[in-house]
Amino acid sequence: MIPTADPAATATGVPVRAFEREATGLVRELSTWDVALFNFAILGFLFELYFVVSLIPLIGGNVFEAFGFTAVLSTMLIYTYYAFHVAMPRSGGDYIFVSRTLLPSLGFIGNASYILTLLIYNGITGVTIQTTGLSIGFLLIGVLTHSSGLVTLSADLTKTTGVIILGTLEIVLLALPAIAGKRFYFRIQNVVYVLVFIAVLTMIGLLFSATHATFVADFNRFSASQGYGANYYQTVFADARGLGWTNPSQTSGFDTLLIFPVLSLYGFNFISSTYLGGEIRRPARNSLYGMFGAMFFAMALTALFFVALYHTVGEPFVSATDFLILQPTPASGIPYFPVLPYANFLSLMLTNNSVIIGFVAMMGVLQMCIYIPGFYYMGSRSMLAWSFDGVLPRRLSDVSPRLHTPVNAIIVLVILSELSLLLLNIPYTAAKIYLFSTVLTWYACLTPLLLVGIAAVIFPYRLKKIHDASPANYRIGGIPIIALTGIGTIVFSVLVIYLELTNSVYAANTPLAIEAVAGFIIIFAAIYFIAKYWRRAQGRPLDMAFKEIPPE
Repeated sequence: MIPTADPAATATGVPVRAFEREATGLVRELSTWDVALFNFAILGFLFELYFVVSLIPLIGGNVFEAFGFTAVLSTMLIYTYYAFHVAMPRSGGDYIFVSRTLLPSLGFIGNASYILTLLIYNGITGVTIQTTGLSIGFLLIGVLTHSSGLVTLSADLTKTTGVIILGTLEIVLLALPAIAGKRFYFRIQNVVYVLVFIAVLTMIGLLFSATHATFVADFNRFSASQGYGANYYQTVFADARGLGWTNPSQTSGFDTLLIFPVLSLYGFNFISSTYLGGEIRRPARNSLYGMFGAMFFAMALTALFFVALYHTVGEPFVSATDFLILQPTPASGIPYFPVLPYANFLSLMLTNNSVIIGFVAMMGVLQMCIYIPGFYYMGSRSMLAWSFDGVLPRRLSDVSPRLHTPVNAIIVLVILSELSLLLLNIPYTAAKIYLFSTVLTWYACLTPLLLVGIAAVIFPYRLKKIHDASPANYRIGGIPIIALTGIGTIVFSVLVIYLELTNSVYAANTPLAIEAVAGFIIIFAAIYFIAKYWRRAQGRPLDMAFKEIPPE
């Protein structure tokens, strides 16, 4: 452990505690399976799958080479987090790593920034469960099964009042699995993600079972049934070319590099389980398999989906449809497609089985729903760590002795998530938040990932006793592996930041969004230094806590 400083004393001579209490109240229960699927839940695997499939064909480049490049850098990033995690197996993730290795203020700023990005996604999820989950799900089922009632229901779900009411119910009620204890939440999470994997494999099976000619015939038949003409497959290409689309090169090395920020989410989302470090059984083993195994499985499954999609649908058609999705509705008022042609639609159009269609569509909704309690679970552990050190009020570190969950912290996150949901339904603030959401990838790479990379390089030397006693004390040529992967983490972070700020394809370099990032960093810095001043005035300096690893 970090050597413990002599206890400070108040003017009365009473020793001052470094932490709020001598134990967090959390219990180590999580298995490899729990760790792996929790990382999938925070990623939102189906959402990420549809996202990369809709964006990469517009960028061009060799997607499979990009997967290989991303896997290499992501492996270094994940090892960095893994090595820190087994050296300091406490809840709070990079807050603990950076605050004990670099500066406490940087640890808080980085960790709070990442929780902020997840909080924004939580509010967005409260909207998109209705607008792109239930609505598109019912529309997809209704159109493919010719049910006008489901089509009408789909339209009703996108109305603002319905979005707010249902979103509020989801944000509040889905806090219950996070409050009820680990076993309750993780049983639900694990079942949902087994079904999600079955849904993905079902779509892959549908794609591989059909030929390109079959897809063209089915697409034309479906489009004709919706009043879009007899050979709408060719019309899609004609409309896209007329608006300036050309199929991007699949061999450009630079375009391949541009894919990296899109796939980078497969790297840094699989570090999410380290935020639960104080609750993982046998962390050196369970986190090793749960983090690395999950990441490689996610990449392999996504790459297989690309193979199936390009085999049957064809990369040019996917690129053309994705291009048209981004265009304004034609002057005729008739959209280019009766249903947004995302990957699920292109796959499910190949079957008439309503059970399969309904199952896959609803899995998209369920995996969005499971993100909400997953966020509460992860965010509350960071708040507990901040509070335990004294950065936030003491009551946020309270853990239910019966449920072993930080109930007060979860309630605060519910309130903040509801505020995010409401702001997302006010046109003025919604536009600002959605614009800010485009920068969340490079914001997370700036802080905390870049900070973690820097901390990893100096960790074996600044905290030598902790590093040398760690299960991850491995060296290559006498150099600690974590220092080498820390350099890889820095490269990962700087590359994403550079590419997103210098290329408009990501829509992540607007002045307003950049100013928002700077503003939040300043706000979090202010919170930390106000807390530091306040604790000093109380006779309990914050610096005391950061000289030790928190107790379990």
